[in-house]
Amino acid sequence: MKWNRFASIPVCGVLMVMGVVYYITIFIFIEDWVGLATSAGTLNAVIFTFMAALSLFSFAVSVLTDPGYVPSSSAPDVEAASVLDPETQKDSSQLRQCEKCARYKPPRAHHCRVCRVCVLRMDHHCLWINNCVGYWNYKAFIVLVFYATAASIYSTVSLICIS
Repeated sequence: MKWNRFASIPVCGVLMVMGVVYYITIFIFIEDWVGLATSAGTLNAVIFTFMAALSLFSFAVSVLTDPGYVPSSSAPDVEAASVLDPETQKDSSQLRQCEKCARYKPPRAHHCRVCRVCVLRMDHHCLWINNCVGYWNYKAFIVLVFYATAASIYSTVSLICIS
């Protein structure tokens, strides 16, 4: 089940850090320095809450989405291989076979030693999302990095400008 990916220490650590940063930004800095009852405090709290919610949502999508595992029934396309120029064709019997799982390996697929499976367009295995970053969750991971960076910069700038 995918939900057991949340049971790892790094994923729980990321969720705790996100919660602590949210609490400190909203209830300590904005509340104490500007006040949540003021229009400036409410606006800053709403903007940061929106950015934190987007970051949390993209984190959950990155954790829960499969990266794109190579199916066991996958086979090479014989017709496309015969169309290529024989000089540019490499020895496809060895290059197209995964050494670890002994299955057909499509182009740009790599074997993850943590997940013990071949992943389509694998970028890396991310400890913080307890998942590989691959074909199906690459966009969610990039969006997570963007939203987390934007929320951190917004929090830092607002804390510097408020004080």
